[in-house]
Amino acid sequence: MRPLVFTTPLLTLMTLALASGTASAQSQPPPAAPPPPASAPDVAPPEYPPPSARWGVVAAGLGTTAVAYGAALGASYIYPDVPGTNDLRIPIAGPWLAIAHNGCPADEPDCSKTIVVLRSIVSALDGIAQAGGLAIALEGLFMPTEIRSYAPPPATPRAAPPPPSAPPSPSQGEKNLFFLPTPMNMGERGIGVGVVGRF
Repeated sequence: MRPLVFTTPLLTLMTLALASGTASAQSQPPPAAPPPPASAPDVAPPEYPPPSARWGVVAAGLGTTAVAYGAALGASYIYPDVPGTNDLRIPIAGPWLAIAHNGCPADEPDCSKTIVVLRSIVSALDGIAQAGGLAIALEGLFMPTEIRSYAPPPATPRAAPPPPSAPPSPSQGEKNLFFLPTPMNMGERGIGVGVVGRF
């Protein structure tokens, strides 16, 4: 019976502590939501790239043409006996001339047509790369550009303060009520008091 005597007050204290903790937690207001981030003003994106993009496009086009021409020039010196290989030394038009003069060497009787076809395909790809790089460079020279201006958004005009209001008058529907006693003549010898006012 003794453990029950000590357990009951202990359970009562724990229940009261939990109840007070729950009540204090419920009485606290919920934390305020953070304010929404300030949104940037709506600015229409520019229609054309900035002028600095022009030189990047020109450099990319000329670089593509230079790499493709360098590969064709190197092949012309590595394989000087292949028909049409000397045409690869001409920029832009050289690969197309090499395709026209392509074929099997005269001193190679067991020449495979597959090698000739592959050589023509590689020459065509090189010609496309040279011409495409030149076209990209020309596009970069004549491409329209637009200077991006970051002007601040126009300030909204402030509203003018309202004019001071006139004091209310009876004609505006508001009445000033007052009473004023006034002496009055009543006949020849009589005198009286009247009330004058605004109702």
